[in-house]
Amino acid sequence: MPPRRLLFYVSGHGFGHATRSAALIAALRARAGRDLTIGVRSEAPHWIFTERDPALRCAAAAIDPGVQQPNGLDLDLPRTLAAHEALAAAWNEAVEREARAIADFAADLVVGDIPPLAFAAAKRAGAPAVAVANFGWDWIFESYAGAEPRWRAIAARYRAAYAEAETLFRLPFHGDFPAFSRIVDVPLLVNRSTCTRKAGRRRLGLPDGDGRRLVLISFGGLGSSPFDASAGDDLSDFVCVGFGPRPRGFRADWIELPRPSPIPHEDLMQACDAVLGKPGYGIVAEAIAHGTRFLHLPRADFREIPVLEAALAAHACARRLPREDFEAGRWRSALDALFAQPAPATSLATDGDAVIADALLDRL
Repeated sequence: MPPRRLLFYVSGHGFGHATRSAALIAALRARAGRDLTIGVRSEAPHWIFTERDPALRCAAAAIDPGVQQPNGLDLDLPRTLAAHEALAAAWNEAVEREARAIADFAADLVVGDIPPLAFAAAKRAGAPAVAVANFGWDWIFESYAGAEPRWRAIAARYRAAYAEAETLFRLPFHGDFPAFSRIVDVPLLVNRSTCTRKAGRRRLGLPDGDGRRLVLISFGGLGSSPFDASAGDDLSDFVCVGFGPRPRGFRADWIELPRPSPIPHEDLMQACDAVLGKPGYGIVAEAIAHGTRFLHLPRADFREIPVLEAALAAHACARRLPREDFEAGRWRSALDALFAQPAPATSLATDGDAVIADALLDRL
C-alpha cells in the first residue's frame, strides 16, 4: 500500500498554532513512520516544524492573515480587517489555488489549525478535512462586529468554511464553535520536554550548584513591547533567559538565545522556575504541562485572553504583571509574590497529541 498522505494547514498567527501542530505531527510520525507522508502549508516559520522533523515537506502559503500585530501585546484591528477583506475579495481564487495544492499533494486527509481557507479548499478538491483548535476566527472576529459591522461578513464567511469540516478536535480552553457538526473533546495538545530540569539548566550554562531562580522571558513570535530597565528593580539574585540581547540597564544575569533557539522551547520551560510573557495557547499549555510559574502581562481586545487567564487561575501558579511595571522593569514584587504562591491542586491530561494522532490514523 502506498504511504498515506496528510496535509496540514496551520495559521501563522503567533507561534502557538505551529508548535502544537508540530507536537501532533511528531506523534503521527512516531506511530506511522514511513507509512505516512506529511506536508505543511503555513506562513509560520518552517523551523518550528522541521526542528523536530527535518524530512517534513513545508511550503509557504498565504492562507490566514490572522491578527496583525506590531508586537505580542498590541493589535492593529484596522490593518487586520483590511487583510481579511482582501482575502474575502480574492476568496474564490484562493480556494482554487489551495484546492490545486491539495490535489497536487494527493492528500488523503487535510488537517486545519485553523485557517478557514483550508476547509473550503478541501471541499473543492474533494478531500476530507478535520480541524484541531481551541478557537475559530469566526468566534474571534464576531466580537468586533458591534464596533465595526464590516466584521460580520468576514465571520459569516469563515463560519461557512468551517462547516465543511468532518470533525473538530476541540482543545481545552476553547471558545464557541457553532459551525462544526461533530466535535470531539481532547486533552491539551502541547510539546512536552523529555529532559530533566538539571539537564536543561546545564545546557544553558548554569553549574549544578547555582541556586538562583531561572526566569524565561518569552513573547512568542512577535516579541514584547519595548522596555527600559535602567531604573528598574535589582534582580541580581535571578538569572533571566531571553531571545535577543540583554535589555538596556537590566540588573540581572542574562542568557541570550537566538531565534530559532538551539534549545526547544519546552526544554526551556522545564529548565526554568518561571516564565514572563503574554498568555497564548502554546505558552499557557506549556506552563501547565511543566508546572512552570507564569507571570503574564494583560492583553486587550482579543476574545481568547479571558479564557486563557481563567485556565491559568485554575490550573497553574500564575499572576498578572501590569504592563507599565513590565516596561519600567518593576518586576521584583510580582516575582516574589509569584514564588510565594502555592501550586494548584488540579492537574490536566497533556496527551492530546497521542489522542488526536490515533484518531487521525484511524480516519486514514
